Amino acid sequence: MKYILAVTGSIASYKSYDVARGLVKNGHEVKIVLTSGAMEFIKPETFKYLGVEAVYLPTDDFKPEHLSQKQTVLHIELAKWADKLIIAPLSANTLARLNLGLNNDLLGSLFLAFGKKPILMFPAMNTQMLNHSRVQNHLKQLSEQSHITIINPVSGLLACGDIGAGKFPDVGAVIDLIETVDPTKKKTQKVIVTAGATAAPLDPVRYLTNPSTGRMGISVAKAFLKEGYQVLVLAGHECSLEVENLLGHPHFELIKTPTTAQMRSAAVKHFSGADLYISTGAIADIEFNVAQEKLKKEEMTTALPFHQAADILQEILTLKQGHQKIVSFAAETETSEKVFMSKMKRKPVDLMIGNKVSNGLIGTSVVEGFQKNEGTYFFVKPNHISGPHLLMKREIGDKLVHWYQGHETW
Repeated sequence: MKYILAVTGSIASYKSYDVARGLVKNGHEVKIVLTSGAMEFIKPETFKYLGVEAVYLPTDDFKPEHLSQKQTVLHIELAKWADKLIIAPLSANTLARLNLGLNNDLLGSLFLAFGKKPILMFPAMNTQMLNHSRVQNHLKQLSEQSHITIINPVSGLLACGDIGAGKFPDVGAVIDLIETVDPTKKKTQKVIVTAGATAAPLDPVRYLTNPSTGRMGISVAKAFLKEGYQVLVLAGHECSLEVENLLGHPHFELIKTPTTAQMRSAAVKHFSGADLYISTGAIADIEFNVAQEKLKKEEMTTALPFHQAADILQEILTLKQGHQKIVSFAAETETSEKVFMSKMKRKPVDLMIGNKVSNGLIGTSVVEGFQKNEGTYFFVKPNHISGPHLLMKREIGDKLVHWYQGHETW
């Protein structure tokens, strides 16, 4: 993607260094546009060491050296080049100027020339400024434009020492939102994704779980959010906190479901309103008879009483309606056709994605499947298996979107 990152005169502007570096690291092309206010806080030269394509100052619209012989006006050329305009952080001053259509610098002209391509704004300012009626009016009027999304600031300790709303989000969240929010893509279909491991508590201290981090579920959620789908993530006990980066996304909802029983309850409750259910979660399939106090070592026997937990996927399959599709993930230590087809026969989903897993604690120190960004995957349908394919988890998310849209890419 080609991003223009515009930085304005907020004390949070120093965080734009890390935003730019993160976007470049993720493979995007980035150009920087600074306002005069931003230059009171940061140095343009620093961006050049972070891998960005170019850095433009407020008055560079009038400097022909920034244009090739075939180019005409800088703000027009930048508007044509970029896929998305990001304003992070957005100060109260620049907010007012943009809403009033004032183009007395490069950013103002670029904003007017950007047409209906996606624009994301990350306001950051003191709580009293943010809550001022005029600021709120500017935010409201801009957000009513279909190609603009305003990401609400978070609450916390502000630079001035106050505590309240107006804080610039964590850089990781800003990058995830830049990559997944596109106000020009809006779909009505709802996708439910289970992510991470659930836990089976034994007593108030101990529990049984597995090494799943939920990164697959997060990658799948991001892929569908990027295309404008409504996404609900049911996050297990062991699910990376990276999932919370998406809380500012207007199409995202998160429900934390640490145990299998809680995940089952949420899945059954929300499934009727879903078009697609994707079970990436590493769900604990046993439950203990939970003790209300910590079990003492001397009181334990050689066996811990347990029973099978609810089979969430099996129950979801019984609730499936004609328009709904279900995808399951099969984490196995043996990745044979016999194993996958047997599981497909027992739980006939629309698509199963299988992979080999190991926690690295038994027989070998090599961790497979868990805690890594890539793995070997199989795509299993009722009458066909494709694989093995060495893929990144983000690639799995993209392939699922393509599959759901009717185009298999494996």
